[in-house]
Amino acid sequence: MEESLYSFENFSHEQALILGVKAQQIVKEENLKAVGIRIVYKDLLVFQYLMDGKKEDNWLKRKAKTVLDSGHSSYYVYCHQEDYQTWMDDESYAICGGGYPIIENGQCVGAICISGLKHGDDHELIVRILKEMEDAR
Repeated sequence: MEESLYSFENFSHEQALILGVKAQQIVKEENLKAVGIRIVYKDLLVFQYLMDGKKEDNWLKRKAKTVLDSGHSSYYVYCHQEDYQTWMDDESYAICGGGYPIIENGQCVGAICISGLKHGDDHELIVRILKEMEDAR
């Protein structure tokens, strides 16, 4: 249900930039652990930022694949592992929180991914930013 609350009529590269920068600002202002942020939209990497200390983006790619292949957040997949048993031993997926679908007109067209905090906190940070963006509309 949460995923349907934060959907878009039209997502844009500008919104990806705003979302990514907001995530970086929150992490910095709240003195959280360094994170990587990746936003994929319609098969394009439209935003990626690795904070100082982050050296690779493998978890971000895995979370994005999980979202794009399931159409749900990676946290949803984590909570419904029994439905995704074949993915459990596949290292191209991330069965944990931190990947969130970009839903445009009812279709999953991209993924917002954060990695570096506890996986539930990665998920909550994305939801928090999406809620703030929705409230600002």
